[in-house]
Amino acid sequence: MKRKSQMILIGLLCLSIFVFIGLCVNKVRPRETTLKKDEQIYGVTIDDSWYDTTKTADIVSALKAMPVKPTARIVMSKDTSPKDYVRLFKKIHRVAYVMACPVDSYEMRQYKDVKSYQKRFTDSYRYLSDYTDIWEIGNEVNGSDWIKQKNALVVSKLKAAYQSISSAGGKTALTFYYENPKYDHDMLAWIKKNIPVRLRSKLDYSFISYYEDDNEDYQPDWQVVFSRLQNLFPNSNVGMGECGNTAANATKNSKGAMAKRYYTMPKYTKHYVGGYFWWEWVQDCVPHENNSIYNAINKSLQH
Repeated sequence: MKRKSQMILIGLLCLSIFVFIGLCVNKVRPRETTLKKDEQIYGVTIDDSWYDTTKTADIVSALKAMPVKPTARIVMSKDTSPKDYVRLFKKIHRVAYVMACPVDSYEMRQYKDVKSYQKRFTDSYRYLSDYTDIWEIGNEVNGSDWIKQKNALVVSKLKAAYQSISSAGGKTALTFYYENPKYDHDMLAWIKKNIPVRLRSKLDYSFISYYEDDNEDYQPDWQVVFSRLQNLFPNSNVGMGECGNTAANATKNSKGAMAKRYYTMPKYTKHYVGGYFWWEWVQDCVPHENNSIYNAINKSLQH
């Protein structure tokens, strides 16, 4: 009887050790996104400009009512700590995939060095990784007119952010800004000159941001553009990282028509996954009931 009791105690001790080890492993194991390679992305953008006019519950309701599971790109503000975003990310992630943008392009220059930029991403990952599927390690990073930092510094920041996120198991994305060729800011040439081949070969997603209203309504040949982008990022999924009808004279009809044009784009390359991430989606589409722009996007997702 004594020996039997000893064996039971030893068994319980071993079980406790295995449970403890399992909990520890689980604690440090990186969270894996359920978004698979080449899976189509149906994106919308959520920034911070809606706080005083819209309820989080209404945003969640609009996301939940979409005909496919969307990916919500959440653009974070520098003056808000990652910890303060936990509640929002948690609620959004219940009904959508999430792409976190810890640093918007217009706030890039506020991070004066690599250390501060990397810390923003490590802090964000620490608090938000359980609710984030993709990490945008840089937004419109070739936008030197508003970033106003040397390319070498910008690229060093990107490399540091990539290292922090990828080493922790996160999926990474990088977004570039496309412009009317007459402005002589060649996005593809900038990428080739500044983004190291090693980084280009490892990114999970490479996106393009484009606003017709800022480019005299210029219509790029997207087949050519995305084919060339794919050649520069052979292992990445590619797509649109931002779009929207932001002109002062934009109407519900013009927004609906533009949204349809983007969300119904064809599969330009083998690894093209869509994206789009309509800017001001909250302002344009929430509340979603009887909302013509919301309905235009949703119908486009079912084409």
